[in-house]
Amino acid sequence: MRQTEVEQVKKFQFFNLENIQDQRANGDPTAPTLNDIGISDGCGIGTKLFLSSQSKNLIYVYEANSIQGFFQPHNDSFRVMKCTKESRDGKLVTFGIDSENNQKSSYVKFWDPNTTDYQNMKPIKVILVNKVGQPLQNFNCFCIAKDLSAMAFGLQDGQILIFKAKSQNLMTMEFKDQVIQTDQEPIKSVHLSRQDQNLNLFCTTDSNIICFQNMQNRKKFSIPAGALFDLTAKGTLIGCPKDDTSTIVEYSDTKKEATWNVDGDKIEIRFFKQNYLIMLISPRQDKEQVDQSVQLTIFDLLNNYIAYYKKFEKIQRFIPVGDYLYVITQNNRGEKNLIRLTEKENTHKIEIFFKNNYFDVMYRFASNQSSDKTLLAEISRLHGDHLYDQHDFQGAIKQYINTAGILEPSYVIGKFLDVSHVDFLIQYLAALHHEKQADKNHTALLLNCYVKQKQITKLEEFLKESSFDSDLFDIDTAIKECRQLGHIDLALRLAKSRQKNEAYLSILIETNKDQNNKEQNRQDCKSALMYIKDEIQLDEKAQYLKEFGQQLMKAEPELCLEIIQNLVLLISMVQNLKKRVDTQKGIESISILTPEELKVWRYFNLSDEEIKKVFSITFGKPDEFLHLFVVNDEYLESYLKFLIENCKTLPNEKAIFHRYFEYHLEKYQLYYKDESKIAIRDTQLQSKEQGIMKLLENQENEKKYDKNHLLVLFKMYNFVPGIIFLLKKLQMREELLNFYISLKENDQIINLCSDYGREETNLWIQALKYFAKPENGAENYIEKVLVLVSSLENLSPLLILNILSKNKNVNFKLVKNYFTNKISKDKKQIDDCQKVVKEKMKKAADLRAEYKKLKTQAKVFQSTKCNCCDAILSLPSYHFLCGHSYHEHCIHTERACLLCPQDTQMFFKRKQEFIEASKETKPFKEKLYAAADKFDVICEYLGQGIISNQKAD
Repeated sequence: MRQTEVEQVKKFQFFNLENIQDQRANGDPTAPTLNDIGISDGCGIGTKLFLSSQSKNLIYVYEANSIQGFFQPHNDSFRVMKCTKESRDGKLVTFGIDSENNQKSSYVKFWDPNTTDYQNMKPIKVILVNKVGQPLQNFNCFCIAKDLSAMAFGLQDGQILIFKAKSQNLMTMEFKDQVIQTDQEPIKSVHLSRQDQNLNLFCTTDSNIICFQNMQNRKKFSIPAGALFDLTAKGTLIGCPKDDTSTIVEYSDTKKEATWNVDGDKIEIRFFKQNYLIMLISPRQDKEQVDQSVQLTIFDLLNNYIAYYKKFEKIQRFIPVGDYLYVITQNNRGEKNLIRLTEKENTHKIEIFFKNNYFDVMYRFASNQSSDKTLLAEISRLHGDHLYDQHDFQGAIKQYINTAGILEPSYVIGKFLDVSHVDFLIQYLAALHHEKQADKNHTALLLNCYVKQKQITKLEEFLKESSFDSDLFDIDTAIKECRQLGHIDLALRLAKSRQKNEAYLSILIETNKDQNNKEQNRQDCKSALMYIKDEIQLDEKAQYLKEFGQQLMKAEPELCLEIIQNLVLLISMVQNLKKRVDTQKGIESISILTPEELKVWRYFNLSDEEIKKVFSITFGKPDEFLHLFVVNDEYLESYLKFLIENCKTLPNEKAIFHRYFEYHLEKYQLYYKDESKIAIRDTQLQSKEQGIMKLLENQENEKKYDKNHLLVLFKMYNFVPGIIFLLKKLQMREELLNFYISLKENDQIINLCSDYGREETNLWIQALKYFAKPENGAENYIEKVLVLVSSLENLSPLLILNILSKNKNVNFKLVKNYFTNKISKDKKQIDDCQKVVKEKMKKAADLRAEYKKLKTQAKVFQSTKCNCCDAILSLPSYHFLCGHSYHEHCIHTERACLLCPQDTQMFFKRKQEFIEASKETKPFKEKLYAAADKFDVICEYLGQGIISNQKAD
């Protein structure tokens, strides 16, 4: 285990053992078996095991439970064998001495492991070591990089001989050799490790471990070393120091990485797969009993447990290949046996951990396997439940904290709701916030726990350490809980630090609202107003003024009005700037502001840089603040008057004027209903009436209000002068007449009808109906009305008679003169019309007789001379109905009488005028509307043939 830990290394059997039945190849009785060869070393590539025998100078190939063949790598002596990779693309590398022409030389040979013709095995690459005829002396150890980029020889005199490819690898390209001198101690082992594109060299002696970073920088670890070392999958060096073979140490190229303790003296160490260390361990000898057995131990470095262990009488060799570990054992009778170890499934491991309650090991194992977070959380939950059942609440809560974000928090919270467990609950809730998995309910519960435990200091520390970060907890809930629990100052600090403006203002304004201390409430409201003025962003000031303005206006009206007025000036300023400045470019500096505008800008404590974004802000409108003055009506007039007098370019200006009128109308009605002091009331009414009418009659204000809207307001408040003024302005004469009727203003009725009754005769009809009603008591106006309407020809006497007949109090004497004059006038008009009819009828009869004569009788032309040249007529000639005759050559192309052109042209001209008039309807409409007798106009146009069914051009 790691030296920094105190837990005991746990042991498991996570490998399946399989005895391989050794057979003779192809049933050949002469073929060798494992018992027939002396094995000195072994390695594997793919499915093949390569077993070397230095005594026989041979390499045997073992596959499919039998020795398939053998070959001699070197003809003189064979020193070492390595496999570069365990997969099928790996290469078999040997080092030994070959004798040629009575000269011995050292060679490194590369072999293709996929070859099956073992009798004719030929190397695919041969590298000469040292000079021909001078074999490498005092050789001690050998290694080759897995990518074949370099190889190294460790010598007895402390030298290291290195062969490094200039590019790619030793198989295909040129290489260079290099000699490194260490400490003149025999080199026990060498290892080539590639890390971060650098090729590092580790070497060990009896007293030191040395690392040459990228073959240059030397790093020395001065501890008793030895030869029990191997490279891990990540390229670090791992093994046992010489003076302490029970300790396993891992080194990177610069430092000692980790340390483990596994009992027993190590005989051999090899790294396996990604995280296993295979060790042959000699048991500690007892004085009374000598144990000659050897224990094979597979230690999981990543998860810190022994994954497999077993004692054997003797292990001759173990060979890691891919996912398998081959072990060659030998019993007391010298019989060899091949064993294959295969790792069990992860599900089996987790099941074993669970059965033995090894939750810590299970969690570490699952975590190192990059398991899903859900599985890790479930392991922590099970571990927590186990510790909880054993009343180890502190340990349980630590495990439950690991489930944050996966396990439903209510599962854990429910276990620790007891008062005695509140401290553990606080730990869990704090962890939830730290992991950003808490919601507002968890925040509320945590804050409540702090308060109930009276841990106010911790509460403040928690909030301070969190920097009031809303990602760690629900800031709104925190403010709410602090406020409910009475920690107002903390709630204010919390809201202000995170710019929770609404919460901050709400706390200030409402905390002392219901208390009797009005002065404190006033001070709080003043602080809120100053916060809005100086702290809140420019684009949000109006929002919070509208939200809290009524309460602020009630407590601190003068300051509130001042801030609102300056904000309105700022709105007006921006409108003016948009007209003066190119809005696409924006404003770069406040130097463009006038002194008055700059004063407003400085009032709100705004920085010079904020002027650049002023056009991007959507401001409110001044009329949106009107509702704030409901609680303090006396300041409303000041605000409205300020808007009208000081802001010339108000957005939604009409709403301002409408409210200003309504304010004065409200006061007008209030005075009107006040009957306590009549003299004072009448004076106030007169003054208010004059003020409203002055504002209304000012022509500069006419476009600033809607007349129809004001008319409705005046009617609501029964403001008579305003109603009459607007009805006249809007030319709503019938409605004005009805209004006069409702007021029984008889003289005004007569005047209105006299002015507009000729165009709108319906006014007289309505007036006459009013005067004729007995209940109105206005019969004495009937005679006057009849005199005035007698000149209106389009007003039917029968209609007037029908109206007057409904009032029995109307004497015939009142209407006698009207009807006498009307009848006389109508009789004279009838006589005139009959005279015209007779004349027209006589003329029409003469024209018909002439037309009939032309249609039924021949016209005799007796002229013998041309009326143009006065010569005798000769054919061809032309005769006209007027009696004139002409030679053809005298009239040329004309088709009209030369002596009667004026009458003809006049006829055609009038006909053309009528045709043109039929296409233009405007003159007809104007004449029709202006005429008193519209029937005469229609008859005239019909008689002239102007109104016809002609199609438009």
